Amino acid sequence: MGLKKRRNLKYIFIRYIVYLILTTVLLLYVFIFGFSIMLQHNIVLAANYSEKKIEKNRDVILKSHRVTENMIPDGCNYGVYDKYGKMLYGNFTYKKSQRAWNVVKNSEYSDGIGYYRRYYKVFYRNKEVCIIEYPIVAQFKNPFLRKYLINPEWLSYILFFSAFVIEVILLSAKFGKKFSGEMNILIHIADKIKKQDLNFDSKQSSIYEIDEVINSLNDMKIALKDSLEKQWNMEKSRKIQISALAHDIKTPLTIIKGNSELLSETCQDKNYLKYNENVLKSANEIEHYLKLLIDITKSENSIRLKLNRVKSKVFFKNIIESGKALAIEKNIQFIVEIKSIPEFFYADQEMLHRSIINVISNAVEYCPKNGKVLFKAYRNKTIMEFLIADSGMGFSKEELKLALQQFYRGDKSRTSKNHYGIGLYITEKFIKLHRGEIDLSNSKELGGAEVLLRMPLKIYKEE
Repeated sequence: MGLKKRRNLKYIFIRYIVYLILTTVLLLYVFIFGFSIMLQHNIVLAANYSEKKIEKNRDVILKSHRVTENMIPDGCNYGVYDKYGKMLYGNFTYKKSQRAWNVVKNSEYSDGIGYYRRYYKVFYRNKEVCIIEYPIVAQFKNPFLRKYLINPEWLSYILFFSAFVIEVILLSAKFGKKFSGEMNILIHIADKIKKQDLNFDSKQSSIYEIDEVINSLNDMKIALKDSLEKQWNMEKSRKIQISALAHDIKTPLTIIKGNSELLSETCQDKNYLKYNENVLKSANEIEHYLKLLIDITKSENSIRLKLNRVKSKVFFKNIIESGKALAIEKNIQFIVEIKSIPEFFYADQEMLHRSIINVISNAVEYCPKNGKVLFKAYRNKTIMEFLIADSGMGFSKEELKLALQQFYRGDKSRTSKNHYGIGLYITEKFIKLHRGEIDLSNSKELGGAEVLLRMPLKIYKEE
């Protein structure tokens, strides 16, 4: 396929102006030619037609016994006066007759301005004065057209201006369409890059300046593609390493836990039992960490929802039991408020359970001993809401902005060893899969952190 011939914007603009001038000249010629044709065929009478006709009838008007309307050209008015200015007969109205006599009396022979200007011819007959009013303007010969249309000259100006406007609109549309087509190439490329869909071949523009921008975007596309591919490969490698590491650690961890549990059953030495208890506790922490790593890897691999009908009573009973089990170690009061909950709802039960427990676990973690953790569940119209709050220190301004980011751990001075910056990140991923959202704030009721999970109910009933 050959290369397009490129033109710069200056050339295109000049070409548009030239087209506009040429078409305007052609349009003007058509109107002048058309007007001359109408003059030749007496469709339109020349501007001096009435004046010539009056002069042609001069002798008849002067010598006839009485002036009649057939002596007066079409489009003209007349009146015959005595020497004192009283109109004897004619087709002047009273007002026009007075005006005509006064104009002639003052030897002016014309009255009015512009289109409405009228001229007067005076014929001095025997004891009578005949005054004929006539225009010097082109007019239609047909009385009907002359009565209901403006004079042909003004009509031509209006039609020419209207045709000129249409011409400008059509030419602008033509050039605009061409320019818009070229701009669409840019928009298409920008949209592809925005969506990170970089496997495409861009078209060439016939406009030099746009083509230069396209070349720059192509260079950016290639650089971005290389960068993203490196990033994707590194991310893929990282996930593989995390999965492999989690899998490899599980085997020795199982052995450590098994031996420690066996040792705790057989050993009688209190000091050894204390050391063994620390080993088991640390092993449980490592196991918890591995579960989080596996969850985060799964959540990043676009896992799909397994929607099922969840029985509210059973689901919340399990949540409450898990929450109380987490709270008992620090003697935390686990407060539950459940109201207006439907008998069942639709969700991925395991995923939603893990999301809520992650938040409750964080609340327990940051709550002081003998503190309070509140869990609320309620229906707000078509939305199911889960609120978890604690009586701890609450979120800082930085945490309100960053706490949902992966591996964010906040203030290290008050961060637990068991906190890896993954729990809220996973929760947000899981809730978003339910087409819901998560809000972070500080509780007015308990004074600590507050996390609100929302997810729609209606959408799942339709699927």
